[in-house]
Amino acid sequence: MEHGYHSVTTAQIAKLANVSVPTLFNYFPNKESLVFDEDIEREERLVNSVRLRKKGVSILDALFDFGLENPAFNPANRKLVREFRNFIKSTPELSIYERQITMRYEDSLAKVLQKEVRKKLGEVEAKSIAHFILDAFYRAADSSHPRKTLETLFGILKNGWAE
Repeated sequence: MEHGYHSVTTAQIAKLANVSVPTLFNYFPNKESLVFDEDIEREERLVNSVRLRKKGVSILDALFDFGLENPAFNPANRKLVREFRNFIKSTPELSIYERQITMRYEDSLAKVLQKEVRKKLGEVEAKSIAHFILDAFYRAADSSHPRKTLETLFGILKNGWAE
């Protein structure tokens, strides 16, 4: 972030990591994946927050708790989170890559929602709900009041929207 995405080469990153460029690409398929290095683990935690929730805990409550684990909710991290979010938004390659990740998360979350809900949930419904949940996480992380924003958005899911 300090030097900018386009100013830093993968060769420089590999050198700092004391590995060759080919070795770096054995672990990270592209430069963008270096920025989102916890991508797969985060997706697993997201899905597991629903699948492995405690008995009696609703899906929305489990997902809300998952959202609160985001570093954006720790006041000590706010400045760094804001800088990171701005870095992503100001770098087209990273914005596109983040969107691709989010779409994959939506699919994974939608599938687990369909399996875990009591009432039958169609694919379009599940994907729409998953999209809203993930969007709530991003909006909350970008908000100056992350927890309040997440509470408000999850309130819409829990209670519905009324004009």
